[in-house]
Amino acid sequence: MPLYEFVCRDCRREQELLVRGEEQPACESCGSPRLDKLLSVPVARSGELGRAEGKNHPPGSCGAGCSCHPG
Repeated sequence: MPLYEFVCRDCRREQELLVRGEEQPACESCGSPRLDKLLSVPVARSGELGRAEGKNHPPGSCGAGCSCHPG
């Protein structure tokens, strides 16, 4: 089931909602169906599998463009 981020046009609350098929979600706070889907940035994993993102991995294991270990 896809998890989407929405903001309510009426109460301006941001929320994450599971949306099935053509289901029309409603605001959890005020019940309004007037929701705008927010643009989400996909998460890219780099380095060894099973390691947490951040500086918990050896320098250079991220590949080109790694910003985890500047300098």
